[in-house]
Amino acid sequence: MTTILSLDTTSKFASISVSKGDTIQLEYNFATRDELSASLIPSLEFVLNSAGLKLHQMDAFGIGVGPGLFTGIRVGLATLKGLLLAERKPIIPVITLEAQAYKYIDPSIDTVSLIDARREEVYLAVYHFSPKSKQMEPVLPPELLPYQRLKERLDPDNRYHFVGSGAEAYKNYIKDHFKQGKLCQRSFFLASEICKLAYHRFKKNDYITDLQQLTPFYLRKPDAEQNLPLL
Repeated sequence: MTTILSLDTTSKFASISVSKGDTIQLEYNFATRDELSASLIPSLEFVLNSAGLKLHQMDAFGIGVGPGLFTGIRVGLATLKGLLLAERKPIIPVITLEAQAYKYIDPSIDTVSLIDARREEVYLAVYHFSPKSKQMEPVLPPELLPYQRLKERLDPDNRYHFVGSGAEAYKNYIKDHFKQGKLCQRSFFLASEICKLAYHRFKKNDYITDLQQLTPFYLRKPDAEQNLPLL
């Protein structure tokens, strides 16, 4: 049976998960601040030891590639690249907004996935769950926008499920402008959802093996790039 290890470091709610097929065998969640680069490898070792597995026994790897915290995304990608430098294992990059929406599978309702991007902005995507593909099919692709523009991008009469840190941050705005919508609250740890999405894509050979193709999914430039002086 296909064994997948997935990790998500795109927010302070970091997580690692191991699945057999699409059944989660183990999930390890931990909150991080500035110590992620020092704690991620020991955390991965702990998960593998707890599952009684070795890295080379993994059939594929899933990873959250953003949007989210720039430092966390970079650390996660760099760590996975370092671990797989000597092997060409299948890797399935997963957009964080999709993994977040996957927590709320309901074929009858569109899910609005929101991540708080600060500066009164949100990362937004809308998904609809497809029972056939077992994937969240995009209704609106990921974008970055001021939260006040949600009323322009979404149908105020739709029975959306609103999920994620962006929905939490601007719940009063959502309640005021989307009377038919529902705020759904669950944990922000995403590695298990990434595992499940990765498994279904792996079965369809939808993966990469070239580490150079494993890149962050940014919707906003990092501050260091935005603040570069003009030449």
